[in-house]
Amino acid sequence: MRQQSFRHRGGGTSSIGGGILVVLAVIVGAFVVYQLILWFRSSNAKSIANEASAVTMDATVASTPTVALNSTAVLKISDGSSAGTVVRSGSVEMPSYSLVANLAALSPDMSYEVWLVKDGLADVKSVGALSPRADGSWAETFTLKDPLEYPTVVIMAEPNDGNTEPSGNRVAEGRFE
Repeated sequence: MRQQSFRHRGGGTSSIGGGILVVLAVIVGAFVVYQLILWFRSSNAKSIANEASAVTMDATVASTPTVALNSTAVLKISDGSSAGTVVRSGSVEMPSYSLVANLAALSPDMSYEVWLVKDGLADVKSVGALSPRADGSWAETFTLKDPLEYPTVVIMAEPNDGNTEPSGNRVAEGRFE
């Protein structure tokens, strides 16, 4: 007996397996292209969002200016002569004050206290007592929240009695302009 082989009219053997491979290759290729499109869109959107965020951040920084506080108040005693200076520096967010005054020595039961005063109000804020220095002057370094609200500096001779209110014994006064 003779064996016969079955061939398709195209002259080749059955290509069902080859067709499946082609379909799978097309599906995988389409999936890869789809993923690349999604990745490109998301990275492009992130880039645009980052640029927009940077522009917004720049605009925010530009719209909230830092106010420089660099100013000096000359401290004067009652006869109008200079007793020293208070230097205010930094910014509204990070103010710093440095006070140096040439004042007379005090008895041990008294101290010099520094007060800041608001305009038009009876609002005063103590920022500490002056410390004597080796050269005979008095000094204090301090910071203060809302420094622009307190333009006047007053030094008072205060009794060491534990009272936290100002005594009214003004020794020197200055104003930031």
